[in-house]
Amino acid sequence: MNAHDRKAAAKVTIAAIAVFGAVVCANSAIARPGRTPPDEKQVSSHRYLLLDSRIIESTENVKLTVGVVRKDKNNPLFVEDKPWEPSFNNPYLSIVYDEQDKIYKCWYSIFIQCTEESWIDRPREKRAWGPWKWSPDRDFGVCYATSKDGIHWAKPELGVIDFKGSKKNNIVIHGTHGVGVMKDLHETDPKKRYKAILPGKRRTRVWFSPDGVKWTGKELPGLDDGDTYNCVFWDPALGKYVLFTRHWQGPRRTHFRVVSRSDSPDFLKWSPAKVVLAGVDRHLQIHDMPVFRHAGVYIGLVGLFETGPTGASRQHVELAWSPDSIKWHRIQPGTPLIPNSQDMNDYDWGCIFAAGPIFKKDEILLYYGADKGRFMSWRQGSACLARLRPDGFAGYEQVVGGNSRTASVTTKPVIAVTGSLRLSADVAMSGYVKVTLLDKENKALAESDLIAKTGTDAEVQWKKGFSLDTLKGKEIRLNFELRDAKLYSFSFSD
Repeated sequence: MNAHDRKAAAKVTIAAIAVFGAVVCANSAIARPGRTPPDEKQVSSHRYLLLDSRIIESTENVKLTVGVVRKDKNNPLFVEDKPWEPSFNNPYLSIVYDEQDKIYKCWYSIFIQCTEESWIDRPREKRAWGPWKWSPDRDFGVCYATSKDGIHWAKPELGVIDFKGSKKNNIVIHGTHGVGVMKDLHETDPKKRYKAILPGKRRTRVWFSPDGVKWTGKELPGLDDGDTYNCVFWDPALGKYVLFTRHWQGPRRTHFRVVSRSDSPDFLKWSPAKVVLAGVDRHLQIHDMPVFRHAGVYIGLVGLFETGPTGASRQHVELAWSPDSIKWHRIQPGTPLIPNSQDMNDYDWGCIFAAGPIFKKDEILLYYGADKGRFMSWRQGSACLARLRPDGFAGYEQVVGGNSRTASVTTKPVIAVTGSLRLSADVAMSGYVKVTLLDKENKALAESDLIAKTGTDAEVQWKKGFSLDTLKGKEIRLNFELRDAKLYSFSFSD
C-alpha cells in the first residue's frame, strides 16, 4: 500500500467519471481514413496465437476465452515468517529461472517495519482482518529467495543489509517497495547483469548487480508514480528496455489508477511515461500489469483492483494483448485468468498480484503474490504458483454444441514457413479439430485428418498423401473446424 491507497475506496465523483471516460476513449482503436491501424497489419511468424486478432479473417459459432489455470497444491509456497518481514503487503514478485545456475530466483517486496501497534501485536493469522491506516514510520525493502524446484524456497542469510544490528537476513535492497528486477542476458557488462528499477515522480532509482544480491544504486530524474509492481524487460524486437508502471489520472481527490509505459536504450535515459491502458469500469481500476513478449505479441497480466461498493477492496488478474506494447486489447473483461478463491479463509481470497511467467517445455509457470485479506486492510501475504498449458493464455472454443453443430475459425493469409503444421488444442472425448488449407480464391487445397485428442504442437496429418512441402514459402489461409475443442495456437515447425 501507499499514501494514495488510503483514499482508494472513496466514492468517485461525476467529474472523475468524465475524465476516466476520456482515458478509455484515448486508448480505444480509432481507424483513420487511408491508414491501416497497426493491429490490422499482417504478421509473419513461425508461431501464431489465436488471440492475435490480426491473423483472424472470420469466425463462426466460436468465442475467444481465457485459458484455465491450475493452482499448485503446495500453495502458499512461502509466507511472511521472518522478523524483518512483518508484512509483504503488497507481495510483488520478480521471479526468473536461471539457466546458468540451474535455480529459481525470487525478489519480493516487504514492509520491514510497521509501527501501528494495534496491528503488529496481532497474531499473524489474524492480521488479514485488522484495520489499516497510513503510518509515516513504515520502512520497506526487497528480499531474495531461491529454489531448486520452484516449489520449496529458501531465504538465505546473505550478510548484505543490517536489520536491528544483524546482517543475518535475506534483505538485498533497503528503503523501497515495488521494485522490478530482471536478469539481463543482453547486457555485456557482468557488473550490470541484474537490473532493478523503481520510478517515481520526483526521482527514479535504478540498481545494478553482478549476482542479484549485492546492488549499486543510481538516482535518475523523475519518471512516473511507480508505487506498484514495476515490470521491466529487454525487448529484442525494439532494441530497448521497456517499463510498465503506475500512473494516476483525474483530480487529486478522485483520481484513479492506470498503466503507463516508458522505454530506454541503456536503462538510464527513459522516454516520458505515457498512459497505455485504463480500465473500462471506474470501480475496476488497473492497479498493475506485468508484460512479456511471446509468439510475436505482447501479453499483459492485468491486475484489476475493485473499488466499488460490492466486493470492494480485492484484486484479481485478467488478460490483455498488444501488437506493439502500446495499443492494448482486453480479452474477456470481467473474467479472471488467475481467479481469487471463493473461500474467505483461503490464502488468495483477497488479492492476487501476478509476476512475469516462466516458460517450460510442457507448461507455463504463473507465479503470483497473494493476500488473504482485502486490499484496504493489513493482510496476510504469500508467494504462490498457478500453471497453464503451453500457449494456453486464450483460445477459441465452440459456443453452441450438439450433434449437428460445429464451429470454425479462418485465418488471413500466412506464409507456410516449413512443411509441417502443428496445433495446440484441448479436445474433449467427443471432439476434434480439422484443418482445411485455402488459396486466395477460397478454394480448398488440402484437408487434414481429424485431430481427436488434446495436444501441444501436435503435427497435422493430411489426407490423400498431401504434403505441405508443396506450399512451402507460399501464402495460404487456414480454416479450423472445431467440435467440442478449444484451439490456442498453430505453428510451422520441422
